[in-house]
Amino acid sequence: MSEQNVQEEVVSVDAQKAKLTSKNEQYIYQLERALKEAGFDEAQVEKELSVMLPQIIEHQKSGVTARQLFGTVTERVHAIVDGPAKDPDAKSPDWQIALDGGLLVGGLFALVTGVMLMLNPDSGSQPMGLLTLIINFIAGAFVMLAISKNAPKFDNPKGQRGYIRYLVVSTVAMVAWLLLVVASQSFIPNAINLVMSYEWYLLIGAAALAAKFYLKKKLNIVGSVM
Repeated sequence: MSEQNVQEEVVSVDAQKAKLTSKNEQYIYQLERALKEAGFDEAQVEKELSVMLPQIIEHQKSGVTARQLFGTVTERVHAIVDGPAKDPDAKSPDWQIALDGGLLVGGLFALVTGVMLMLNPDSGSQPMGLLTLIINFIAGAFVMLAISKNAPKFDNPKGQRGYIRYLVVSTVAMVAWLLLVVASQSFIPNAINLVMSYEWYLLIGAAALAAKFYLKKKLNIVGSVM
């Protein structure tokens, strides 16, 4: 912003201040001081006031004070510093929810496979191969995303919470997931779908779960199943 534009904005803000009632004028004075104490420079303060003042002037005609419009000075400063409040019901992007879910179920299955191999290496049953494990991570991600997106809305009126939809989508998704994993284990040749030692399954499982919880915190993932 050029120096001339800044000066014009200041003049405009000063002209609008002159139209304030004494109560609103006192509110703006306290707000300016509080913003400067919070580290705002003159230009930043004027920018905030240039947004607020027209609204205050318009509403004061109806007897609405700046405090009623924007809250206390302290509340307004917090709102300006912290930015707009986030919707508590807002969910993270689909790819983040899918990633979180895939790491969760893939990691758990890898750990279970590793523990079973460690405790009973000669059971004779065919453990999950490497390609099946990868498919399980990917399929699990889509299943967890489907479950998350169709979760019941408990705040909705009775009869509109989506329980039936949730049960149908969850059941279909999990059956499809199970069939895909079983098919990959049955039809992919062992030469490609390699079975690893239990240490690898435990390592992959632990790493996946560690990554899941790290990314959930790092990206602040909201809306995942767990």
